[in-house]
Amino acid sequence: MDSNDFNLGYEEVYNDRLGETKSMITLATLLDSLDQGAEGVRYNAVMRGAYENAEKANPSGLPSSTPDVTLVSSVIRSNVKLMIYNIIEYSVTNLMQAIYDRVKDEGCGYAEVSEKLQSIWHHTQMYNGLSDPKASNSTAESISKRLLDHAVKNNVLQFSVRNTIAGGNLDADKILKLFDDHGISIHDDIANCKRDEIKSELKDIKNRRNDLAHGSISFAEASNQVTTSELAELVNHVDSFLMQLRKDVSTYLNAGEYRRGMTESEEG
Repeated sequence: MDSNDFNLGYEEVYNDRLGETKSMITLATLLDSLDQGAEGVRYNAVMRGAYENAEKANPSGLPSSTPDVTLVSSVIRSNVKLMIYNIIEYSVTNLMQAIYDRVKDEGCGYAEVSEKLQSIWHHTQMYNGLSDPKASNSTAESISKRLLDHAVKNNVLQFSVRNTIAGGNLDADKILKLFDDHGISIHDDIANCKRDEIKSELKDIKNRRNDLAHGSISFAEASNQVTTSELAELVNHVDSFLMQLRKDVSTYLNAGEYRRGMTESEEG
């Protein structure tokens, strides 16, 4: 991702995390090469020497014997899937936050934001208030009055990504719907991901992340059939996907599409 084109404030951390993920793929590749006896060097021989040094540095002992290379490599592959998902959620969260920060910085009230953002604000405010187990009919009336007063006074709107993004469940369909809900025009190539390879890839990443988080599958099992070359290609696909989303958000912000347009004002 080239952070020089559309700097929204999160690019440096994004690139750091992307680099960390690629380093893990490289590590898994090196382990595979050692296990296959690259240039006469075997994994077990290297690890035995490393294990002896580690024992000297840890007088109380190590928690296990030298791990099997297949196990280690599989665990690394599973961690890569987790890291990729974290990059996706981090990116989408920051893209949404960039929109909310712009609304706040420009002091936009209810009458000044697009109908899409009005709907999001109203829905999240109502949902948060009514999600309280003690909520009643009077609670709904109270919330409605408060929101109406806020809108009439045209006070600055406050949005929270915590209320608009379902953590742990982002895939291509949910991301595209989130963008559409905010009124962000999606690039044609990205829109097509509903039907092509990236949809399947992002869904698998999300499912693997949830399986690992809930303990329904082990780290050794989650990605033991995935090659490091496939992981490297996956990272590139996800990076391209997120880069295009970032460009779409930048276009959205630069065009002021988060604000209520002249046509909307006349219709209102």
